[in-house]
Amino acid sequence: MRFSIVVAAYNVERYIGECLESLKSQSFGDFECIVVNDCSQDGTLDAIGRAIACDDRFTVLTLERNSGLSAARNAGMAAAAGEFIMFLDGDDYYAPEALERLDARITADNLDMLYFGAASFYESRKLRREHYENQEVRESVGGVHCGPDMYVLMERTKAFRPSACLYTVRKALLDTCGLRFLDGILHEDVLFQMQLIPHPQRVAFLNEPLYQRRMREGSIMTTRPTMRNVHGLAVTAQRMQEWLAAHAGEYSREFCEAYAWRTSDTREVAARYLREIDEADVAAYRKGLSTEELAAFDMHVLGLWRSMGHVYDEYETSHAYRIGHALIAIPQKIRKLVELPQAKPGE
Repeated sequence: MRFSIVVAAYNVERYIGECLESLKSQSFGDFECIVVNDCSQDGTLDAIGRAIACDDRFTVLTLERNSGLSAARNAGMAAAAGEFIMFLDGDDYYAPEALERLDARITADNLDMLYFGAASFYESRKLRREHYENQEVRESVGGVHCGPDMYVLMERTKAFRPSACLYTVRKALLDTCGLRFLDGILHEDVLFQMQLIPHPQRVAFLNEPLYQRRMREGSIMTTRPTMRNVHGLAVTAQRMQEWLAAHAGEYSREFCEAYAWRTSDTREVAARYLREIDEADVAAYRKGLSTEELAAFDMHVLGLWRSMGHVYDEYETSHAYRIGHALIAIPQKIRKLVELPQAKPGE
């Protein structure tokens, strides 16, 4: 079997049918799909059953309790039997020829890992305005490279996206290095991918929008951040720092620079999230930390925000920022006018 697609599903009754239909409609059929129902509280499980009826390529696992995205993906990986593994969120879907395009490129270049592109779509104008992400405009990186060299090139061209849904990788490679998602944190994609990067020997980038990414109300990406977001990013940055300190001598200067920058950027995102969180929530979080954890958090996250917070305040109230924000909105509106309607799976 060529591909194992792990679909994590939690309270996505409205979307899971479209997601699974995009797999049933693929032009390439050599795959299995493991749908992990993370103890959904709505009609997700029934919707899954309706969508996959009589198709033995689909398996459903239901976790005994709501355990989070890491646990759901890990459960799917443990059950996977395909040569390559992929992750698909239950509210997103694939383009009709996604698996065919990936298989062709993997075969042509004998790849261990293949990155691919995405296109985002929005359920409302408000979401597009407030959570716009330009997935479609990414510079291509040609050729086949080892994991660290590809990472350097993708950071250099700003093509890197730390999402587990935007690549496929040999499952044997994940099993050999024992890589799994860290349980209990948000933003688990970042750490997983940064731990994966050193291992594959043959990596390429297929710059085509094979993944259709939904921006909707109530998702992790559109919900106001909490200390869980800050914690996940802080833990990720700390793990990355520790890994780089232990292994820097094994890699090129360019790789270490890129990895260090990504570590720093992850911490900065965590610090910026503090702007949207009540001080009482921050204080409660700090109270629950050990002395060692508190020192690390205060040095690397809270201290960083205190140092840079006033800079963001001044910038976002500046005349230049307001003009720039307005100018950015203009091409987005123009792009929306000329976009063709996106075909839904099965159409």
